Amino acid sequence: MRRALSRARRSAAANAPLLGALLTAGAAWPGAADAQVFGPLLDSEIPLTTQTGRNQSVQDRPKPELAPVGVPLGSFRLYPDVTAGIGITTNVVGAEVDARSDSFATLTPQVAIRSDWGRHALAGVFNYSGARYRWTSAKNQDGFLGQVDGRLDIVGESEVAGSASYRRTYEDQQEANFPVNGGGAVAVDQARGMLRAALVTNRLRWTSSGDFNSFRYKDTISTTGTTLDLSFRDRDVYRGTVRAEYQTSPDNSLFAQVTYRRTDYVTTNINDDRTSDEWRASLGAIADVTSLLRVAGAVGYFRRSYASPVFDTVGGLAVDVRADYYVSPITTLSGVVSRQLEEAVVRGSPGYIASRVGLRVDHELLRNLVPYLSADYFTGDFKDFDRKDHGFSAGGGFEYVANRHWVVDLDANYRSRLSSGTQRGPEINEFRAITSIKFRI
Repeated sequence: MRRALSRARRSAAANAPLLGALLTAGAAWPGAADAQVFGPLLDSEIPLTTQTGRNQSVQDRPKPELAPVGVPLGSFRLYPDVTAGIGITTNVVGAEVDARSDSFATLTPQVAIRSDWGRHALAGVFNYSGARYRWTSAKNQDGFLGQVDGRLDIVGESEVAGSASYRRTYEDQQEANFPVNGGGAVAVDQARGMLRAALVTNRLRWTSSGDFNSFRYKDTISTTGTTLDLSFRDRDVYRGTVRAEYQTSPDNSLFAQVTYRRTDYVTTNINDDRTSDEWRASLGAIADVTSLLRVAGAVGYFRRSYASPVFDTVGGLAVDVRADYYVSPITTLSGVVSRQLEEAVVRGSPGYIASRVGLRVDHELLRNLVPYLSADYFTGDFKDFDRKDHGFSAGGGFEYVANRHWVVDLDANYRSRLSSGTQRGPEINEFRAITSIKFRI
């Protein structure tokens, strides 16, 4: 059982950048309705997983008769697919008053490649994710991703994993870090490199991780049609983490983790230069609370100090927790809770505390038909700035796998954001829905 657990953790670690949006508490399961490439800009340094190989969630359960077989390519296997969708939104530019509806179409061709080796692993994914709006061309998007992941098995369960990627993603207009008067899509180019090593001796597992992330923001337009230069948000982030994990049983463990983070802003304007150093220490567990409830998470303290005298030091509670409740073999209830400091887009604030609680239920109505419901609540509390945001979203949809080649999705959600304070942001209400069809080999 211990080796089964290690294999599950190894798989999660090797694919951490691909799974980060799901496994980190900073994201609340972005679904098909997000025609954009929404997701956290920074995933967890060492993502947590609740997988054990014993209880399996509805989404994790293997269905070999419905899975794509791919194309053999020597000792690798190629998995090409293409997804096309059409959708609607009731508030295309996130307006507080006089909201305008629009429709859009999406297209995402993708190629994934994975090694078929007994030891070690090498995988890659390359895709383009485009969105075209009927009436609002400023919201058109051209996202893409190129990523390579690898794992080198050393001795026993000890290993070294690495990842390199470059992507263009887009910020969600409902989030607190979206420009107050932004009227167009906000594109972010992100280059990323990661190296992670794990040393396992009996019940003790040492994991060290280092990664680099570079963010470059593209210009967009305001709600009045003028150009918004967002280059003052360009930054490079360096992180180093050490985790010591002790297995109390084959499926349960306790760990302590320390992370150092350095953020270097490119701007030379002292009022925009949020160059900082941050330390975070946390204690956590990956454990069965009951035979049907499994939790993976950590609670700790962070402290971030800024090079510029304009910004005060910020510190506080850090939370990153995920839980899966296996209601039955065909129903899974998942939850995430997070609290962390995010970079601010508003001038005069060093950042904001982003707190989030999310729930999702997946039910296997048929083996090839899985409907789901989700709800998410977040707050954004700005430091040294009189503004606080509250947001709520609720939605649902389904995934229908007709066969190995064809998959149909439907996702719809309603999102609302309120803002208070003398320097509050816009209050936004939006309903968004999309239906898509995927062909895969």
